[in-house]
Amino acid sequence: MLEKLFARNRLQKRDPEENGSWRKIAEGDYQRYMFYEELFRKIVATEAALHNMEDPTEIAIGVMKAACDLYEGDWSGILIADLHSQLWRPEIWYDIHTGPMTETLFHEFEMTEDFLTWVKHLKEQEPLVIKDVEAIRESSPGEYAAYQRLETHAVIGVPFGQHPLGFMVVRNPKKNVEQYEPLQIACFVAMMMLEQKRRLEAEQRFLISEGEEDDGKPRIRYNILGQHFMEIDGRAIHEQNLKHPNRRGWVMLLYLMLHKKPVDFSVMARDLWPDEEDAQAKNNNRQAIFRIHQDLAYHHDAKIIDTRAGVYMISEDVHITTDADEMEKLYEQTKHMPDTKTKLETLKKAFGLYRGRLFEAGEADMGSWMIPFTSAYNQIFVDITKELLSILGHQKDYHCLIDYGSKAIRLEPGLQDAYYWVIVAAENIGNSATREMCLATAKQELTEEEYDKLIHLLSASKMVDTAILAGQSQG
Repeated sequence: MLEKLFARNRLQKRDPEENGSWRKIAEGDYQRYMFYEELFRKIVATEAALHNMEDPTEIAIGVMKAACDLYEGDWSGILIADLHSQLWRPEIWYDIHTGPMTETLFHEFEMTEDFLTWVKHLKEQEPLVIKDVEAIRESSPGEYAAYQRLETHAVIGVPFGQHPLGFMVVRNPKKNVEQYEPLQIACFVAMMMLEQKRRLEAEQRFLISEGEEDDGKPRIRYNILGQHFMEIDGRAIHEQNLKHPNRRGWVMLLYLMLHKKPVDFSVMARDLWPDEEDAQAKNNNRQAIFRIHQDLAYHHDAKIIDTRAGVYMISEDVHITTDADEMEKLYEQTKHMPDTKTKLETLKKAFGLYRGRLFEAGEADMGSWMIPFTSAYNQIFVDITKELLSILGHQKDYHCLIDYGSKAIRLEPGLQDAYYWVIVAAENIGNSATREMCLATAKQELTEEEYDKLIHLLSASKMVDTAILAGQSQG
């Protein structure tokens, strides 16, 4: 009704104080009214369309479709950034021509140095509106070239952060370009759905395997690589977040999971608490086991550590595994995979499970008994990384090489293969900043012999300018 009234004479409105006279309404006020009217209708229509949906991915995509409609854009999506690795990637998206999660012009990983304007706004957490990319053709030729590859004439984006960090964007908006507030609302909803999607994916790791009978036992994964925490049916429990952290109980569970067999009290006491008297150690253990069961009782009433047989053992009332076991299992599977594509995806999954050295937060206080386990899992990660980077290198997937290689260097600074492939990849895509930073880090972290070997390999490969390498070697 109001829209019809405005359409008839949108610049006039009767002033009740002037006996039938009319006053003019500013064009800007009218446009704002029309925008909020359209926004209201779009919110109502989107809510109606998504009201009965339960899949968080479908809801997020529905929100992106609504964003495309509101701004008359042709693509909307969530971009996740990692400024440390100088990379970002599309996480979830919708294309008005081809639909959700179809082939996109984005690489699997994009370089942040190709989008310096975006990096600036991301760091400042400020919305970015580019009405016409021709405006930055001279000032940012690299970014302009990236827009040409992505068939982008205009773009609007709102940032989110810090964990994860990134943007929600609409490509080629044709209207409402300066009205970024609705996109912020859409971004909030989409990110809530993304978080729920990730939680559901975590829960999927604990679902009953096909053909396996559901016996009602809880499925627990004890994540012991890097900062330790536990997942019960996908719900995370961190020791440091508990009201009364119980390191002793978590260490006892770690000991049992690594040894994979019942353990006599005296053997465990010798390794873990050699300075405690037997009576004191038994009493402390009893309290620690009680407390860890209490900490987990909120999620499930099953007991994890069983002492009824006179030894310490993992209870038969639970299904429990570790991320370290899963990493090793995945790597073993790749040894029998003839298909490179499947092998690569499995290696990526195995790589993603390694978040750091075994029981990183308490490794220094654990004693010598854990050294063989730490070394074994570290070597598995090194082997996984070498094979993963080698496949990516032969495929010339330089963006992925920088992503996985940079992560490997952060986790294991002495991994020579990672430096090699990151430098090769950076050289081939013209990313001199990453190349030089990686060379400098290698010189700092590697032994002199290892560094000289790296320079020799790079020179022999003829993939990196030897003059640059000579300058780095002398420096």
